[in-house]
Amino acid sequence: MKIIDRKTGRIIKEEEDSAKIIEFLYHSFAGRIFLKLFFARPYFSKLLSIYYKSSVSKKKIKGFVKKYVLDGALLKRDFKSFADFFSRKEKINVDKEGFLATASGKLRVFKIGEDKELYLGNKKLSIMIKGNVYNTDKLLKAPLPDWAKGGYLLLYRLSLCDYHRYIYPIEGRCEKRKEIAGRLESVRRDAAYWRAFAENKRVLEYWKTESGEMLHMEIGAMLVGHIHNYNKLLFYRGEEKGYFSYGGSTIVEIVGKEIEIDEDILENSKRNFETKIRIGERIGYGKIKET
Repeated sequence: MKIIDRKTGRIIKEEEDSAKIIEFLYHSFAGRIFLKLFFARPYFSKLLSIYYKSSVSKKKIKGFVKKYVLDGALLKRDFKSFADFFSRKEKINVDKEGFLATASGKLRVFKIGEDKELYLGNKKLSIMIKGNVYNTDKLLKAPLPDWAKGGYLLLYRLSLCDYHRYIYPIEGRCEKRKEIAGRLESVRRDAAYWRAFAENKRVLEYWKTESGEMLHMEIGAMLVGHIHNYNKLLFYRGEEKGYFSYGGSTIVEIVGKEIEIDEDILENSKRNFETKIRIGERIGYGKIKET
């Protein structure tokens, strides 16, 4: 799968800080043993977070900024630790109109059919890993609501270099919230990420918005011990919702027919491209639902 930068239209290559570790863990017998017994367990992330929250970890910031070609001005800020740097606040420019991108990262969009299955264009998505079928029911730990038929599933994949705070894409109200316990597998594309989405620790919210009902989910990943949400009942478009601790991570959203996604993003997804987007930019529009 390739990544296309929405702003420039160019195909870009993604750098990963832990590529060699992931290769070992997922593509060797010894690595899979370590993964199962240690790395994918929540206590590993908690132990690692002690280091990242310490002042000793500040020395990692300079190399990280250089490797991912981030703004050099970040090196002039007084971060107390690498964790402080990673979850930093930045100014977000929110587009004046439309349904917003919840986070910065790589976005794929899947159509939800009337049969509640996922589609890329006219092709049904079949997700089978080691004999197990993965679908939205496993992701939600509940049947997909009927209102989702004809809607979309939005998949945001955040790499280490992406901004790890996220916002509300639309105005609305949280009707229900639940936490789903699980492991902390990698969400890299070569690490069977659909299985990770269905088995990782995650937080799910059911929303009512002016453009219909909606589901929003944050999914933890390897090296991410915590999902930090502000748990607001009423929320506004562009308002910060929370942030992830260190590591790659994922956000999944499910919207109904009242929200339409911009055609360029849909076309990229059909072609098996991820679209690199920035937080707060318009990625679609919502139709006002009559009450």
